[in-house]
Amino acid sequence: MNDQMQKTSWNEPSQTMDHGAPEQPRRPQRKQHRILRRLTALTLSAVLFGTVSAGTFYGMNQLLPQEDSGTTAVSTASSTEDAFLSNLSSTAYSGVRYGMDVSDIAADALPSVVAITNISVQEVNSFFHRYGANGGGEPLLQETTSCGSGILIANDGTYFYIVTNAHVVEDASTLSVSFVDHSVYEAQLCGTDTELDLAVLKVAVSDLSADTLSQIAVITVGDSDELAVGEQVVAIGNALGYGQSVTTGIVSALDRSMTSDSGTTSTYIQTDAAINPGNRGGALLNLDGELVGINTAKVADTDVEGIGYAIPISDVMERIAELMTQTTDLSQTNSTQSSGTAGFGWRGTAPMA
Repeated sequence: MNDQMQKTSWNEPSQTMDHGAPEQPRRPQRKQHRILRRLTALTLSAVLFGTVSAGTFYGMNQLLPQEDSGTTAVSTASSTEDAFLSNLSSTAYSGVRYGMDVSDIAADALPSVVAITNISVQEVNSFFHRYGANGGGEPLLQETTSCGSGILIANDGTYFYIVTNAHVVEDASTLSVSFVDHSVYEAQLCGTDTELDLAVLKVAVSDLSADTLSQIAVITVGDSDELAVGEQVVAIGNALGYGQSVTTGIVSALDRSMTSDSGTTSTYIQTDAAINPGNRGGALLNLDGELVGINTAKVADTDVEGIGYAIPISDVMERIAELMTQTTDLSQTNSTQSSGTAGFGWRGTAPMA
């Protein structure tokens, strides 16, 4: 009996306890359960979110093109893009040339362009002798000066050769050239071709100062046969005798036929780059800075604007090489005109070439 009572007192609430006292709630246990449920829910949410994200990433990774992907869709898209870019480059930009800036072309080419001064003697009617016996009178010989341009076309170690127009050196008794450093030297006439309007001069290398030699250069010759209508070109020459100047324009036409006063017909490059008096014999350059033409003429009329002509360089290179081997003695060529100039000759200014 005692054992039973003792057992009861250890395992069950005592029957002798005061039933009036309220039973204490088990709040700590409930709070722990709520926290545990929340942690469990958060863990499950994190696991679910991670699973969804991983699945999404995997799916997108499979859809996007990979370097090693060989799917038909990716291959088709790539081929379409390549075809579009190829078609764009072959249509919208076909024939467009990108070369140097005009300022770069001028910087490279100015050392190769010279100003040419032609001093010649021409006969003019004398006002004072016009009313002589029978209305006659002796003509007066007048020394005139004209200006043009030239291009350093070659250097054989002994001479610098300069190509220009034949009309620039016409009837010259003295020819001189001014280089980019403004130094002036007397030049010798090699030969001329009046039908092609070409002439070649030369200046001895030994005559030039070291400073001049360091600043001049032979022009780079291009291929005028490669020119296209609409291509930009640059003209450099001794405009109006003021010194070197640069103008720019486009190739307006190719193979333009013109007939000279002597009846010779030749083909020229037509350009709207300004070719003013003094520019003739100067350089016409492409955007690579290469010589493609020798400026030779312009149409001067109140109804005409922007029509100039240049000799295609590829058409005359062989003839230029031939003229370089010739020698012309200006003193003998102009001996008749030069006689009798002493005492009454005077210097004037003729229109520039």
